Amino acid sequence: MDSLLCDELLQEILLRLPKSSSSSISLVSKRWLSLLRSSTSSLAIRLPHPLPPSPILFLSLLLSHFPSLSSLTLLSHPLSDHHLSSHHLLLSISTSPSASHLSSLRLLPRISISPSSLHLPSLSHLTSLHLPSIRPLSFQWLIFFPSLKSLSLIQSTYERPSPYSSSSSTTTTTTPPDDSPISPLPLESLSLTGIHSSDHGLSWLYRRCSNLRKLLLRTCDGTGDDLSFSYCLPSLHSLDLRTCRTIADRVLLRAADHCHSLTSLTLYDGASHHALHHFLTRRSSHLLSLDLRLPLDLDDAHLLAFPRSLSTLSLQSCCLVSSDALRSLSGSSIQTLALLNCDVVERSPGLLSFLAQTLNQLKTIDLSHNDTLADKELIAMLASCKGLTEIRLKGCRSLTDAVVPAIVKASGARLEFVDVSRCRLMSVDAIESLISNARRLKGVCVEADKLSKVAEKLMWQRGIELSLVS
Repeated sequence: MDSLLCDELLQEILLRLPKSSSSSISLVSKRWLSLLRSSTSSLAIRLPHPLPPSPILFLSLLLSHFPSLSSLTLLSHPLSDHHLSSHHLLLSISTSPSASHLSSLRLLPRISISPSSLHLPSLSHLTSLHLPSIRPLSFQWLIFFPSLKSLSLIQSTYERPSPYSSSSSTTTTTTPPDDSPISPLPLESLSLTGIHSSDHGLSWLYRRCSNLRKLLLRTCDGTGDDLSFSYCLPSLHSLDLRTCRTIADRVLLRAADHCHSLTSLTLYDGASHHALHHFLTRRSSHLLSLDLRLPLDLDDAHLLAFPRSLSTLSLQSCCLVSSDALRSLSGSSIQTLALLNCDVVERSPGLLSFLAQTLNQLKTIDLSHNDTLADKELIAMLASCKGLTEIRLKGCRSLTDAVVPAIVKASGARLEFVDVSRCRLMSVDAIESLISNARRLKGVCVEADKLSKVAEKLMWQRGIELSLVS
């Protein structure tokens, strides 16, 4: 009994230690290693290269040491050329001791999964599922996951038939007409990557996504089924389009007509002037967050259509935006402002200071990757900011130690996170001064060689989380 209580107490202690301590704990004794494994709730496994003779047996034996997992991620080695059976792979996970505890499963090996292999009763309670290619593309198996809230699919063009699977499992087929009753799925988040216009099977999914809150499309040149796509739009709160130039206009125009509850839009690398402007004029009244990376597509007319209710605005590499258009944001409700690699910051002296003076609710500022941002511009801005809790300056290669006192003076009493990685002119002493004087700091992102022994000790004593940059 005493031994059992001691083990339980030790497990509680291990759970409270930082992840960076795991490698040291495992070296103490076999008992400590066993307790660490049995108390681990999240695990990422990278399949070795080359694979062992029996990779499925290897995975089964490994998972047998982790009975309490709630989150499992399986990764491929970058140089691997795996020949794995998706059926046996999923079977080894579903029969593991932690299967009944798993809520999140991410599979990222370069294989195609057959829909028939996804009928696994022991995994039916999953709430989050991330899959590589499904061949043939079909979603009827989702009825076996009644608790699934989040689904992510990377429909890669890479396709290698498994030696364990029949050739029919990797051929493209046309989904038969959908005559089954339409019962909404519990899905609230859907992420699709690599979808083409010729991909069939999505109609069944779209027609059952009436509860969808978040939709993310990456590197898609089609939606798979244009007629049914609109079914998943009315309840959306967040729409995220990244590198989908072929379909961006079509999706934006439909979103303007159907997304009555949308509060967040992310749009990277492609959209016409007309489609984006139409969307903003139709749906801007409810928007709270905009994240745009449109080097040659975003201009002043769009900024003038931005809603005053925005709380988060991120602009990346937007070359056609003028300082006058940015000044029009004055007096708005923006709390988080990101101007990443935006040359308007560098060519418009006084712009940052003006924004700081007129955006009274500003809490977070991100000026990352503005290579030539000068000390005096940042210092002038900080002089007008009294409530910043987060400052990101990654890759601002022209900033020097001179900005550190300004950061501390303006935000030291409230600052919780700062990113000064890739700021090559900032010294070890400046970073130490920043950590010493920002009393409420909870996180720092900086290169390992910029941390002095004193800074490391202070971070350990105050529990400051460190994000190292090599």
